[in-house]
Order: sequence, then C-alpha cells, then structure tokens
Amino acid sequence: MNRTFLPVGLLPVLLLTGCQAPPTSPRPTDQLPFMGNWDCGTTAVTFTPAFYQPSSTAQPVRIRGFSTQNRMTTMTLEDGSVIEVQWQNDNQLTWRSPATGQSLDCNRVAD
Repeated sequence: MNRTFLPVGLLPVLLLTGCQAPPTSPRPTDQLPFMGNWDCGTTAVTFTPAFYQPSSTAQPVRIRGFSTQNRMTTMTLEDGSVIEVQWQNDNQLTWRSPATGQSLDCNRVAD
C-alpha cells in the first residue's frame, strides 16, 4: 500500500482554505434579477444597483434601500417614495406603486 505524505507546513493552509465562509455579495442588489431596462407599455423604466429611472426622459432617483421577500422587492427611494417590483421570470415583471395603487406589466428590453 502506497501512502502519500504532505509537508507539515501545508496542513494549516489546507485547514484554512477548507473552512472559509463562502464569498458574499458586496451589495444585495447584485443578486436582484430585475436590474436593467424594462418596457412597461406606457413608460420604459431602468433599475441599477443605485438608481431607479421612471422613464427615459426622467432624471434617475437614488435608491435608499431594498427589501426582498417572495420574489417581491420593495425599494425606498431618496425622496421617501416606495415602489415594488415582482418578477415572474427573467423577462417579465410587475411594477407597482403602493401609494397610488398603479401597476404596470413590464417586459425586459435587450441591452
């Protein structure tokens, strides 16, 4: 029977690399599938990790925070308003304003 011996100095390296925690995303938005451009019929909206642009002619609004639960993401914007998006799949989502009750069905626009 053949035995393989590892140098003693290699053991701490193997133990440390095997016990490291999995990498985490620097921003929670990195894992949100709705980032990008969407055609919502009456308007085209854009989401980036930092901004929401409600139309192609509107100024982007800074996003202060995200909260996601059950495929629904609630965004609090810099002006205090709140919007929600619920994604059905990679190419469709529903945009909603809790304040007005308005909702729009949106399709992804190829970048």
